[in-house]
Amino acid sequence: SDLMAPYYVMLALFVGSLLTAVMIRVPVTQPEFVGCPAIQRYFGRFAIFFLMAMGQALVTAFGCLHFVGMTVAEPALFVLACCLCSLNFAAMNYALVYSLDNVGLALSVIIMVLQVAGSGGSYPIDVLPALFRSLYPFMPFHYGMDMIRETIGGMYGQTYLHCALLLLGMCVMFTVFGLLVYYPARKLNAAIAASKEKSGIM
Repeated sequence: SDLMAPYYVMLALFVGSLLTAVMIRVPVTQPEFVGCPAIQRYFGRFAIFFLMAMGQALVTAFGCLHFVGMTVAEPALFVLACCLCSLNFAAMNYALVYSLDNVGLALSVIIMVLQVAGSGGSYPIDVLPALFRSLYPFMPFHYGMDMIRETIGGMYGQTYLHCALLLLGMCVMFTVFGLLVYYPARKLNAAIAASKEKSGIM
C-alpha cells in the first residue's frame, strides 16, 4: 500500500545505513593517516558511507517506482527525498559509531527502535504513549515520511522544503557531534573494547 510506503522506505534506508556502519570499519587506524587532522580523517572515511547511502537510496527509490509499482505524483522529488533521508541516516550512524564506537552502535539500534515504534508510521502519533509524542519532533523518520507523503499524494505548501532543510540541518548537527565527542570519548571506547576482548565472547 502506498499509505505504508513512507514508513517502510524509512526503515529500509535506516537499516541499510546501520548495516554499513557494522560492516565497514569506521575509525581510520592506518599508520600513514594518523598525523592527518581529525576533520580530514572524519570526512575521508565518511565519503565511503556517503557513496553507500546514495547507492542504497537509488536502489530503494527506483525499486519502489519500477519493481514494487508505487504510484507517485512527483517521481523526481521522491528519489531526492530518499537520497536526503539516506544521507541523514548515514550522517547519524557514522557520527555515533565514529565518536562512541560500540556504544554508538547500541545507540543507533535504540534510536531505530524508538523511531519504528514512535514515528507515527503505522499508528497516528496521537494514540501513542507520551514518551513517543515528546520525542516525535526530533525523529528524522517523521520528516522523511512527511517528504515522501508529499511526493506520493501531491505537494502542499512548503512542507517538502521545510522537512528537507530540517534533515540537512540534522546532518550538520550529527557531524559536529561526531567531531566534538571523538576525542573526549577515546578513553571510554578503549576501555569498552578491552573489556569486550577480555570477555572472550565478542
